[in-house]
Amino acid sequence: MKFIQVSLTLLWRMWFFFINFFLVPFWAIISLPFLFKEKYYPIVFWFHQIWARMNLFLMGFWYVLEKDEEILDNNKQYIIISNHSSIMDIMIIFSLMRNHPLVFVGKSELAKLPLFGFIYKKTNILIDRKNLSSCIKVFKKIQQKVDTGKSICIFPEGGVPNSSIFLKNFKSGAFFIAITKKIPIIPLTIADIKTKFPSFSITKGSPGRIRIRQHHSISTNNLSLRDKNYLKIKCFNIIKCQLKKFENER
Repeated sequence: MKFIQVSLTLLWRMWFFFINFFLVPFWAIISLPFLFKEKYYPIVFWFHQIWARMNLFLMGFWYVLEKDEEILDNNKQYIIISNHSSIMDIMIIFSLMRNHPLVFVGKSELAKLPLFGFIYKKTNILIDRKNLSSCIKVFKKIQQKVDTGKSICIFPEGGVPNSSIFLKNFKSGAFFIAITKKIPIIPLTIADIKTKFPSFSITKGSPGRIRIRQHHSISTNNLSLRDKNYLKIKCFNIIKCQLKKFENER
């Protein structure tokens, strides 16, 4: 029985690669004319959203969103932060932030993926966390993106942590940018995907519901860089407490 279950899960995980074998070239072809000018990014972002939603739908995922009573300003920029468990987190956030064209700050290894890496590198910001000069360049690129009106999504854990880690300590970059540019932060807590589409095993996972909490935005208008650690700890505790709440509601 276990062999059958593992085999079905493996086929389902392979289905993800099969989907993107067709989706990514299609996504690349229709996005290509708009990739090279900043003014066309809202169009590219719309294509990103279609790609993300199709992946979630075809993999059998749906999300249930809880959020505080807050109307986000469509003309305002935000720094979006979230816990990070899987590549599906990117697709979820693309789907959620429909009215706020955003770019991701992601690991440089993604650029090595065929075709996908080209598009991702062209439209998002890649960072080599082991290279100090790369980190400095990334901060400059983020500031440039912010100056052109885009929101930014950063996973402050610095990548997908080991499956045994509940929530990895946050790095400071997102909070430095938010305070420097006086941009509010939106914390997101994403549950369930850690077990439904884990990064460290292709023989585990299953379709199903993903629970998400969109927390109230946090203003940085009255904060200075001296408050960076306070802000980081505050956001960490918000997401950690919500993750524990989701765990208890299973």
